[in-house]
Amino acid sequence: MPEITMADKIGRTQFLGREFLTWLLFCAYSDQSVKVGDQVIGVAFERSVTLDGENPAREMSAIKVDEPTQSSEVMLSLKLGKKVSKARLMLTVDGREFKTGIESSTLAMKSLKLPDVKGGDFADIFEERMDLTDLVEQAVWDLFTHFVRIRIDQEEWSREAERISRWIESEDIFG
Repeated sequence: MPEITMADKIGRTQFLGREFLTWLLFCAYSDQSVKVGDQVIGVAFERSVTLDGENPAREMSAIKVDEPTQSSEVMLSLKLGKKVSKARLMLTVDGREFKTGIESSTLAMKSLKLPDVKGGDFADIFEERMDLTDLVEQAVWDLFTHFVRIRIDQEEWSREAERISRWIESEDIFG
């Protein structure tokens, strides 16, 4: 049996990141938060969203609007079968707001903005900032793990995909 390379593994699972960010967009539109275990994580999309289709080189839409979850351009892209590949998010974790960009291919956070840290010496401030970074990284991991659990459960994913489809189909982009 031929050995599966890391590139093959990435290629086979790359769709998950796009589905995850698209699911988060739906969550931000419908609930503005996701319950993961005992924790509630607030999710809001900010000004910049990139959506793409099966061939990102030809089917990419980079959209900058104040409210991506309310944008007719975003909805049109979703209606055309595109999924979110990059987004600017505001996540609220334990009452603290974090702003970051996330790319679907790696789930890497770009330009993370942490909540303000008050007082103390440099070492205390540095430690607090590292703790906040760990907190938001864990929140993204928890959201992704929660999504994957939904995604691998056929019945639950069928219900969730139906809710997302109804949302996309029901939005009037010309109204």
